[in-house]
Amino acid sequence: MASTAAAGTAGRVCLFDAPDGALGLGHVAWAYRDADGSGDWDYGATLQSRNWRRHGSQQQMLHDFATLDESGGYRSYRCEDTAGDDQGAADAAVTAGFARPYSLPTDNCLTRSIEIFKAYDKSGGLNGLDDGRFTFPNAYFNYALPGWEAETKL
Repeated sequence: MASTAAAGTAGRVCLFDAPDGALGLGHVAWAYRDADGSGDWDYGATLQSRNWRRHGSQQQMLHDFATLDESGGYRSYRCEDTAGDDQGAADAAVTAGFARPYSLPTDNCLTRSIEIFKAYDKSGGLNGLDDGRFTFPNAYFNYALPGWEAETKL
């Protein structure tokens, strides 16, 4: 994963996949690069029983996802550069999502990840992403991210 944005891009988001989570339907987690140019990341996930969030370098983020053993373990990720990088809006989306009750079909790990990505990309470039409601996370990760980078194993 490149540590700097490609020419003409401002931000970067990644979706992490734990394919064995939720009885094999999958579990996903989110990450976005800080807008301050430090190269640090905010990342986390929503689980049925809890939410979590961390902040750190790209190396720390990849290590955390590779070693976390929740929901069957994260095994890979896909990323996308974005024209916008509104860290404040993404932070607000994380806080709002964590404050709501979890709902398996409509307010879950996938739907919250997509909300965060759309808030982060203030350019609107990710607004075309499906909201993920009533969608299995594995199917979304594998088939609903056209134009995103290929899957990278952790």
